[in-house]
Amino acid sequence: MPFRKKVLYYGLMLLLTILALEGMARVAYYAAYGQWYGRGGLASDTNYPPPPRQLTRAQTPRPAAPLLNHPFYGQTRNLPGHALNALPPPRRREDTVVIGLLGGSVAEQLRPFLQRALRRHFAANGLAREPVVIGLSFRAAKQPQQVMITANTLLLGGEFDLLVNLDGFNEAALAPYHVLTEIEFPFFPIQWRWKNQSELTAAELLLAGRIAILRREQGRLAAAAAASPLRRSALFGLANRWRQERVAAEIIQRNHELAAVASPYNLERYGPRLGLEKGELLPEAARVWYRGSLALARLAEVSGADYYHFLQPNQYVPDSKPLTPQELESAYDPQTALLPLVAQGYPLLTEFGPDLINRGVAYFDLTGIFADNRETLYKNECCHLNGRGNELLAAAMVRRLTPALRRLGQASPARPVSPLAAARRPAADLLLVDGDFQVYRQEDIKGLRYVRANCAPGDVAARFFLHLTPRDKADLPPHRRGHDFDNLDFSFAEAGGRLWRGQCLAQVRLPHYPIAALRTGQYIPYGQGELWAGGFAFPE
Repeated sequence: MPFRKKVLYYGLMLLLTILALEGMARVAYYAAYGQWYGRGGLASDTNYPPPPRQLTRAQTPRPAAPLLNHPFYGQTRNLPGHALNALPPPRRREDTVVIGLLGGSVAEQLRPFLQRALRRHFAANGLAREPVVIGLSFRAAKQPQQVMITANTLLLGGEFDLLVNLDGFNEAALAPYHVLTEIEFPFFPIQWRWKNQSELTAAELLLAGRIAILRREQGRLAAAAAASPLRRSALFGLANRWRQERVAAEIIQRNHELAAVASPYNLERYGPRLGLEKGELLPEAARVWYRGSLALARLAEVSGADYYHFLQPNQYVPDSKPLTPQELESAYDPQTALLPLVAQGYPLLTEFGPDLINRGVAYFDLTGIFADNRETLYKNECCHLNGRGNELLAAAMVRRLTPALRRLGQASPARPVSPLAAARRPAADLLLVDGDFQVYRQEDIKGLRYVRANCAPGDVAARFFLHLTPRDKADLPPHRRGHDFDNLDFSFAEAGGRLWRGQCLAQVRLPHYPIAALRTGQYIPYGQGELWAGGFAFPE
């Protein structure tokens, strides 16, 4: 057979075979999908619905507020200047009273109002120093976050004259609420779920990667079906659709595997199981709140700060405020799950109040401060106050802070001794006198530190004398120049003295002029003599 005829023959056979295959493909397509393969190819046939379960956790939106993950606090505001992110942390100064404000969002919103109320109080009472309120609070914070924040700030070198804790609602309501609704450990930060909701474990990450590769392949096949020059071929369309369905089936399988991996209780995401019955949750939350307040009081004591604890008001506390029509409309939801939690939880907190006071905590229950107030003070269904409500709350707190403010606001306040601060730079302290009290030179405060081990209250009853000889007698006050030395006698209390773990500690600031020598000790007034004495001559 001539070559030309052979080519035509085999070409015709190939064409007939292709047509036969195409015809069979169209029949098979109809048999498989109940419709003939369309003239437009796969454009109308490849819009398959997505698999029933996609990786929803990775697609969960973040909270509206900009938040920053923190290893100890849970999260803080994502603002470089925020007090919880700033370094160095706040420290005492001669001209300020540094006040740390702890708590949740109510305390966070109160901070500017408390700052203004304190400034008015200082001005009205002629107090020399300037109050500065440091915001250590943020939304949804609850114990033990206040303890963690305070401890970490102090360890980083922070110093406070006064620590104020305004809390109660988050501990009584939000902690139980989130463990009941989201299987969340109640004493982890509430924001913990946001941190971990979009982060996958190793097994989940592996499956998520496989799903992502399969979804990419699914998209490539769909694009090829729409753009290929063979898209009008039923044979190509049948093969493409079969491949897409195989990929879609595998995606569904991998999603089911991901659901199985994610189903067991995850310690990293949810925290440890509490192991309490439903009725035991609120009492345990109250106990953690109580222990947290005691821990804050001890941290304040060791750092040389005063500590005040306020139980915040809330509209769901029974008989705490006559609600106005506006508050009933916009700030009170009788169906909210928070109402029974507050109604049951707040009495548990108030039961601990007397014990806090007996343990030396300056504790105040503010839940009744609006009991006779008929103004609109609450602004939303949670717990937050409007401007007028914050003003009244700040004023109520300042009234109760008055004893501490009166002392701290003086030009040279008698500060409680801080064992933490005293131990901060021991290498810089120089032992000057080794008597009944050891007297050290403290370079960080330009003063003297008096320390006595195994100390009893009777050891500090006698008055201390401190006589300083300046290098230049012209530095002496005029009334002391005839004596050739400056007299800075003091009592233990006047030096901010404190008995702490069997040690008596006090500190005295030195004047700014150069000192040639000092002589110090204790004496009994009215000529009964010195109990002990020692001196030190400073080198030139």
